[in-house]
Order: sequence, then C-alpha cells, then structure tokens
Amino acid sequence: MEEKILSAVSTVGFPIVITFYLLIRFQTTMDKFCDKLDALILEIRKEHS
Repeated sequence: MEEKILSAVSTVGFPIVITFYLLIRFQTTMDKFCDKLDALILEIRKEHS
C-alpha cells in the first residue's frame, strides 16, 4: 500500500494525491449522511400519516 502511495505522489504530485484522498473520504461521509437523512424522512412521514 505504501509503495502505491509513494508511486502516486512521485507521478502526479503530493497535492493531487491528497485531494483524491480527501474526496474519497468526503464521499464516504456524504453517503452515510444521505442514508441517515433518508431514514429521518421516513420517520417524519410515518409520524404525519
């Protein structure tokens, strides 16, 4: 794993590797947020029905 990271850094540059890492982490967080938001919407609909 470390070899792949070092290879990527030397190929495209440190800022680009960090940007991709942060985007991947952000996407994971957003997926969890959307799942929780969907569950909340279902609960609200149940209460108002």
